Amino acid sequence: HPLALLLQAPERPRVAAPIDYDDETSPARFTGRVIFGAKKFTLPGGLLLILSNIAGAGLPVVAGLAVDRGIATGDLTQLALWTALLVADIMVMSLCFRLGSRMGFFGMQTVQHRLRMQVTERLLHPAGMQGRQLRGSMLSVATGDVFRLAATMQLGIYPVGEVAAVLAAAVMLLVISWPLGLAVLIGGPLMLWAMTVGGRPLQRRSREQQALVAGATGKASDLITGYRVVKGLRADDEASLRYHEVSQVALGGALRARTARATFNASMNTMTGVFIAALTTFAAWLALNGHLTVGELIAVVGVTQFLVGPLTMLPANAGAVWATGVASGEQVLGLLRTPFAHAGIAERAGTASIQDAPVTAPAVDVTVGGHHLAVQDAEFVGVRAAGSTGRALVNLLASGRDAGRHSGQPSVLINGTDAAEMDIDTYRATVLTAPHAADLFDDTIGDNVAGGEADAMTGGESHVPGALHAAACDDILDSLPDGVDSLVGDAGTRLSGGQRQRIALARALAANPPVLVLHDPTTAVDAVTENTIAERIVPQRNGRTTIVVTASPTLLSRCDRVIELADSTTTDRATTTTTITATTTGEAR
Repeated sequence: HPLALLLQAPERPRVAAPIDYDDETSPARFTGRVIFGAKKFTLPGGLLLILSNIAGAGLPVVAGLAVDRGIATGDLTQLALWTALLVADIMVMSLCFRLGSRMGFFGMQTVQHRLRMQVTERLLHPAGMQGRQLRGSMLSVATGDVFRLAATMQLGIYPVGEVAAVLAAAVMLLVISWPLGLAVLIGGPLMLWAMTVGGRPLQRRSREQQALVAGATGKASDLITGYRVVKGLRADDEASLRYHEVSQVALGGALRARTARATFNASMNTMTGVFIAALTTFAAWLALNGHLTVGELIAVVGVTQFLVGPLTMLPANAGAVWATGVASGEQVLGLLRTPFAHAGIAERAGTASIQDAPVTAPAVDVTVGGHHLAVQDAEFVGVRAAGSTGRALVNLLASGRDAGRHSGQPSVLINGTDAAEMDIDTYRATVLTAPHAADLFDDTIGDNVAGGEADAMTGGESHVPGALHAAACDDILDSLPDGVDSLVGDAGTRLSGGQRQRIALARALAANPPVLVLHDPTTAVDAVTENTIAERIVPQRNGRTTIVVTASPTLLSRCDRVIELADSTTTDRATTTTTITATTTGEAR
């Protein structure tokens, strides 16, 4: 319940509904939908802020009445009554502000989390993104732009309360002196109109700045990702020079945006100060001419001074936040509306669950680059394919779809079914492709190996211990103080290259998919460890279909069959060797 936030936030975050959009949705309208993305919290929060500001505007009025009816008349009863009302007013103002702000902040965090998940789901959608790649600039949109867009939710809370404060102050001044109240009723809307007009250049500058910052962030992220390659090529100076150039451009954009924001805030604050000074001067003139009592003068001066806060904060909370929010909304909306690289996948994605995947080890037929591979069910098959042919095979098996389907023949068949006609979720639950260079998450070894879907794919049975043993990870666990609970660091930086490769192999084995495709899984380990893996991996995959694309003689010697794929530049023929002699046992598998 929203009122429960007064004491303690819930242990688990609330799940907000996705923000709707279509091809006709403008950035401003999309931002408006974000503002009302958690009405259960923002509407009560806005009402509480309205009460808080009305109570704040009433403080000088109550103080003035205490002077006129208690102090001026010497009536202690009236003085005690109005003092008690003053204390109650302060309590209402403080408690309403705290609870309203807490509710609004919680709603903003809820929508921000859902919006970030919405952006992440689009970035990682199986259908891909046409004309975009997962670079560092996408990270900037998913973090910085989402944060600024979600921050516009405060527009449904603080500016609403500030407008209510101005209206309440105007009504109070109308009761005391109608010329003062009329001046506030006319001047307030004029200042809001000036904020709207003055915020347009800021919005344009913010949009330019955020695009430049995204580019600089992307360049930095890409350089960090490829740090080892850059060091290996001794291209440190060139990489630094390129980032320096991009960051300087981003700095220039940031300075222009900040200058525009400072100019906007300064002009609005100056306008507010002149307006308040004029009201105060006019009130003093009325008092000197006998139109206001001492208590009324105190009330008028207090109300006009109170107006400084709302009228000063409105440009910051409304104009500037709206301008930057709409600019970020344009970036987020553009990413969400990126066309799918594979429209057919997008139409079918999500229509079937993992439980629809085959539970047996299916047969796989692959046609790629003029080659044809036929793998029987539950076979452990090695494929010796170097260079572009091997990469093309692995990429094809990763998605089950290929641009080369113009020949009219299906690229991948699973138990005779065209993979391109399968739901993408079902295909990926059936065929798991472990790439040569796999990333690890900044988590424990156990969490990296178990993964989020391992239990769902295996019916709840844990394959983690057997997978760690099959991938020869025993010495890794023994050497680390926390064993399987040891943290691997960002992208596995606390482990060596061979350790990272073995943990990634264990993760693929723990998933235990019906079809597992491994691409060069032992290139970073020594010969003894590779031989251990080769001995253990076959029984670990017993009863499941496995395809290992590698040039390692040790791994190939343990396979049921080895398929030789020559590079397409030299031949279009696939040669199959049906019997391989195992080097360790001397027996044919």
